[in-house]
Amino acid sequence: MIESIASSIQENPRVSSINSPKREGSYMQMDDFLQLLTAQISNQDPLEPMKDTEFISQMANIASLEQMQQFSKGFSSFADSHSNMVSQSYLGKYVEIDDGATFKSGLVSSVEKSEDGKLTVTVDGNRYDPEQITKVSLNNPNAK
Repeated sequence: MIESIASSIQENPRVSSINSPKREGSYMQMDDFLQLLTAQISNQDPLEPMKDTEFISQMANIASLEQMQQFSKGFSSFADSHSNMVSQSYLGKYVEIDDGATFKSGLVSSVEKSEDGKLTVTVDGNRYDPEQITKVSLNNPNAK
């Protein structure tokens, strides 16, 4: 049965878009799932049609897939905004930075976001990645 569905999908001009542009990765998109379901329904055995419970189950899977995709997009947006808030919380605080070669310390005078969305903090006129910050304090630890 699967072979007949697969061959009819390849021959059917209505679903030729499945075979068109290749996507990155192996994830099935919502349109692909709907086209596969449509092909399955249109090519079912008339003597043994799909039961309504199977159809409802597949529609529930579609809804679940769509909700997971929306959740993933929302969580990604939340993670980006959280990163922005954390970086902005360094403003006006003394930080210690490990840039791989040396340790630097100083007051964060600005937080900037570039056009590509990358955040940097400015300490003593130099820009650093916020991930290089190893310590944050309210007061200058070097002052006595």
